[in-house]
Amino acid sequence: MISGIASSNPIFIVDLNASEQRIARDDQQISSGTSLNVASDNPEAVTPVLDDDNQIAQLTQLISNLNQQQTLAQTADGALQTASTLLNQLISLGTEGAAGTATADSNSVLAQQVQQIQQQLVGIANTSVQGQYIFGGDDPATQPYAYDWSSPEGVVASGSPSNSIAIGGLDGSSIVPGLTAQQIFDAQSGGSPAAGNVFQAVYQLGTALASNNQSGIETALVSVQNAASYLAQSAGLYGDTENWIQQQISSATARSTNLTSAVSTLSDADVASVATDMSQAQVSLDAALSAQASLPTKTLFSYLG
Repeated sequence: MISGIASSNPIFIVDLNASEQRIARDDQQISSGTSLNVASDNPEAVTPVLDDDNQIAQLTQLISNLNQQQTLAQTADGALQTASTLLNQLISLGTEGAAGTATADSNSVLAQQVQQIQQQLVGIANTSVQGQYIFGGDDPATQPYAYDWSSPEGVVASGSPSNSIAIGGLDGSSIVPGLTAQQIFDAQSGGSPAAGNVFQAVYQLGTALASNNQSGIETALVSVQNAASYLAQSAGLYGDTENWIQQQISSATARSTNLTSAVSTLSDADVASVATDMSQAQVSLDAALSAQASLPTKTLFSYLG
């Protein structure tokens, strides 16, 4: 309340306080940009605004999680595309080694190249993002494989073959976003390499070339071709995962946008209108103060000597 105002006129004081509160409220709305600074500003809007804000926060977290999974899926997809390129190179090497013009010496050189490619494939199986192995399944902190040409398949497994962690979407659906290194590169059946096993096919080709075993090279070449097809299927699964995640991100983003618009409708201040109201309140206040100041201030006692 403005100081120095006599309280002899209660109605004037009430009106004065109302004008001051009106100006203070308008000023707060202009500075904050919202018309809902306290519950009393619009009691009926408080609950829906709080509910919508809570949903927006949940959607924001969901979108963040989905974006992280999208990055992992895209990284995995790119890694498998590189692996597919390497398998195509192996098919070329196997075809060259199976040719009638191939010699023991030339095949020995090819065998060394095959071993180098196996090392690269192991590196791909161990692809990591921020210290987490993306093909590590339920144990992303452990490197899935180590290269060791002296071991069966030319590799040693060290990671978990299981992958049970799923992510949920806005519509209630869920998906296991990735595959394990074993599922992709080291398919097993009953504890033995299964058809499409990438590491086993590469190892067979390398050992057949090293020993200049023509029939072994031809057999291994077929295995590498099957492995290439199997790897392409894995890459396709990641493509499906990327599409699912993108659809969920789009749905969650649209929902968040709608909720934000609803909150805005309920709580955003109409700055132009509020500024006009504030100006009018200030004019009314100034007029009231001027009128009060012009009133006679003398009493009967002022005329008594």
